[in-house]
Amino acid sequence: MIDYKIINAYIVTVNPEFSIIENGCVCIENDTIVHICDTCESHGIEAGTVIDAQGNLLLPGFINAHTHAAMNIFKGYADDLPLKTWLFDYIFPVEAQFTNRENVKIGSSLAILEMIASGTTCFVDMYYFVEETAKLCEEIGMRAFLSQPIVDFAVADANSPDEALQGLETLMQQYQNHNLVQIIPAPHSIYTCSAENFKKARALANKYNVALNTHLSETMEEYNNCMEQHGKTPVEYLNDLACFDGKTIAGHCVYVSENDREILATNRVSAVNNMQSNLKLVCGVSPVPDLLESGVKVCFGTDSAVSNNSLDMYTEIKTAALVHKYHSGNATALNAQQTVFMATLGAAQCLGIEHLCGSIEIGKKADLQIVNINQIHAVPLYNIYSHIVYALQGGDVDTVFINGKCVYLHKQFQGIDAFDVMVRAQELANTIMEYKEEHSAKI
Repeated sequence: MIDYKIINAYIVTVNPEFSIIENGCVCIENDTIVHICDTCESHGIEAGTVIDAQGNLLLPGFINAHTHAAMNIFKGYADDLPLKTWLFDYIFPVEAQFTNRENVKIGSSLAILEMIASGTTCFVDMYYFVEETAKLCEEIGMRAFLSQPIVDFAVADANSPDEALQGLETLMQQYQNHNLVQIIPAPHSIYTCSAENFKKARALANKYNVALNTHLSETMEEYNNCMEQHGKTPVEYLNDLACFDGKTIAGHCVYVSENDREILATNRVSAVNNMQSNLKLVCGVSPVPDLLESGVKVCFGTDSAVSNNSLDMYTEIKTAALVHKYHSGNATALNAQQTVFMATLGAAQCLGIEHLCGSIEIGKKADLQIVNINQIHAVPLYNIYSHIVYALQGGDVDTVFINGKCVYLHKQFQGIDAFDVMVRAQELANTIMEYKEEHSAKI
């Protein structure tokens, strides 16, 4: 007797052969996929729970490789503003006022539920009070890489970068062998974190053999300032500091030269494309096709819900595929199959967890999404990859498994009161709105 059997599924495996099984069955025991077959039967295997997919899509869960989950409480707080005005006049002040342990719980709960409901089964986060988000991931059953921002000044949960690093190491030890959560260092960026603190974060990551997470070359201002101060691009600057000497996840990578791309490829740095956030804040368009051609692994992230207003990876990958075609002048850039790969197995490769998830294969963890394709906007069906990227939406997700646990069944969260989370988030937002009205009058 196994735990789950999913029958009558249109299975997009994203395995090395990109196999598709149009009427298949997947069996799950504990946290692992133990059987896959090309009929709705599973050769006499009995299961505690049988889920009839009714011909709907069974796809690996998406990986959102760059987020700031707790900032969900500020979604819609300040929009349609220039980057500096948005950041310094609105976002930084409201964060300073409302970023605390309890509010991080509320924001991260809201974000995790939004991600699950739109098919995301793993995310990479950077924010404060990491231990609170880690507890939530354990309780809800979400896979995550959670990183503590390291900056050169006091923040909500640390009075100094050394204090932040000390607390981070304690947490890294606590979660060192956890089956869902990994804690990693995150020197925020070259403009908020000194060379010395970048090196300390790199050493800590290498000590525990985990990735370092950072923002890299996000804006033209960052790029130009680095050239003026150091005579080097941001990529060259970090490379000369040996900050790529180990696993590295680099968010944005919008402004990168040909030499930068060679450095990233040589050092196996994984780049995260945050297309919608970069468009909204007019940061620019990362040369993803060029990065890929240079051998750099690239995946996708939504960034925060403040600079995106959504954590839906379906809208993110569609936007990315469309913009990169237009920006490169090449209609074949980021074709649908490649885009799906970059959101699933390709993202898992970027994070070094391709042995665990990212594809539907026997022996891998059951991180899966069932998506309703029996709908008007999903008919007719010629190419399933085209549908995933260009036609489907996060709201089409029906059921989600993470690590073999069904966390979202027929659009119902399992084991958590989503309505309560929504109520607490709106109550907090009402308080924040009062602050905004008072604060805006002073600007």
